[in-house]
Amino acid sequence: MKPYNTILTERHGTSGVITLNRPKKLNAINLEMKNEISEALSDMEADDEISVVIMTGAGTAFSSGHDNSDAPENISEFVSLKEEDLLFTLDKPTIAAIHGYTLGDALQQALLCDIIIASENTTMGFIGPKVGGLCYGSFTVLPAVVGRHQANELLFTCEQFTAKEGYRIGLVNKVVPQEELMPASLDMANKIARWPQASIKFTKRAMRMALSNEMHKGALSEGWRAILGAMANE
Repeated sequence: MKPYNTILTERHGTSGVITLNRPKKLNAINLEMKNEISEALSDMEADDEISVVIMTGAGTAFSSGHDNSDAPENISEFVSLKEEDLLFTLDKPTIAAIHGYTLGDALQQALLCDIIIASENTTMGFIGPKVGGLCYGSFTVLPAVVGRHQANELLFTCEQFTAKEGYRIGLVNKVVPQEELMPASLDMANKIARWPQASIKFTKRAMRMALSNEMHKGALSEGWRAILGAMANE
């Protein structure tokens, strides 16, 4: 598969794997990474030999979230959320294999996947408001996953929580030891890939429809305009 600067891509049987690959930066997500994820997702969507897409991270973390050292002029495109929309609307099932720090934008990436498998050492948190931002995935999906009141608490407090707690509230499908993370994720992918892919695709589309909310997107767009406008005036 083609080389990238910030991610790795490979195929394991019928699974396509995207690995966030900036381990010295705890896989912090910059605009280049988001654009490369988008390209890889599009390629895997078009590849008939790939049935399931797995996202994971190199090194000690899935990702610490947004790279605050990214060029300031990139912020408007970064928050355009084109990559998140592509991940959310991908027809092929997606699995997030998370470990270590999975914070902010990284947890949004995982949340927009269809299934989350976490290692026991995972630390999660929706920290967008803590750094003056917004959490797109949380607006569209989180209340449906954990309930409105639990979602409010996670978003308003920005508190971090463990994989065990993520499993308790229904955010995580399975918690495994670190060494079993990829085997468990590939095993889940193989269970999905054994069935007719047209059936899986349209099942996913139907399930996704209930989570699509233009009012959420409108509120998010308005919020980012206000935040970016305030940043420009500082």
